[in-house]
Amino acid sequence: MSDILLTRGHIARHTPRGAGAQGQDAAIVDIAQDLLLRDLHARGVLDPLAFKGGTAIRKLYAGNAGRFSLDLDFSTVPIGEDPDDALTGLIAAIDGLEVGPFRYSVTERRGKWTLGYEHPFGGQALHSKLDLNPPPWLEPTARGWQPLPVHAQYGAPRLPELQVVRLEENIAEKIARLNRATPARDMYDLRWAITTPAIARSLDLTLIRRLAVLKIWVDANGAHAGNTWWKPGHEGPAFDPDRWLRDRSHGEFDEEDIGALAVPVPTAAELSEALRTHFGFLADLDPDEQILAAAREQDRPLALRLLASLPGARLSGVGLY
Repeated sequence: MSDILLTRGHIARHTPRGAGAQGQDAAIVDIAQDLLLRDLHARGVLDPLAFKGGTAIRKLYAGNAGRFSLDLDFSTVPIGEDPDDALTGLIAAIDGLEVGPFRYSVTERRGKWTLGYEHPFGGQALHSKLDLNPPPWLEPTARGWQPLPVHAQYGAPRLPELQVVRLEENIAEKIARLNRATPARDMYDLRWAITTPAIARSLDLTLIRRLAVLKIWVDANGAHAGNTWWKPGHEGPAFDPDRWLRDRSHGEFDEEDIGALAVPVPTAAELSEALRTHFGFLADLDPDEQILAAAREQDRPLALRLLASLPGARLSGVGLY
């Protein structure tokens, strides 16, 4: 890594206009994550991992059209292996690392990991969540960064393609989360994906619905394959499309959950209406999906059969139970 040239002026230009101090902090973290991911990729640390979540959507799909997302979320890729080895390797590679003007740290509290960023751009050290999740059900894909002006300050080498969870699966996980809560950030990301023509045209909506129903079922009941465990633990309701597509604009979430991470900040009514308008396909459940939507343990044989038959068959022949 060489010739990383970052000044407060570059940070200011990378901050959304009108975003204030919160937006500046988000811009610093965004840049620090770019440099960290490039370094981890160059050293092979990311080889067993797939990037996912809102940060992956911004960096690899949306660019400045998306919201700033501060969390770094990954999934382990191999199925059947102990994920602790990948987590240990990731933490060891990050903690104490220095890249350009940034120094990184990793701390743990009650089983949750936090990534710290020391920087010279004013203010205290910044932090974001660091999460490692079970393997994706679809084969990950490779994706390059959406180009932004600040990337010209990173020197060599260029930002690489990263292994990323397929967008349909990323979207399905957000749909499943919205079945039990109403995070404004997930609503924002779903609206962006479904209303961006180039992205929306590429999406397999039938696959998204199938994945969402399966993720809601697994959230409730869990699944195993060797040393891989998709843990249950979410007490959310069964999947009722009418309930999912309800008007969420009246007191269900705090619009400040997005804050300065998106400028202008969409209203609750705008987010809710977009989901109700564009996600009606979630109501078109086929007979198998209608059964699994009840999220009952007794339907495990059907759930396992549908998991094993997903495109790419990653969950076929891995001893799924």
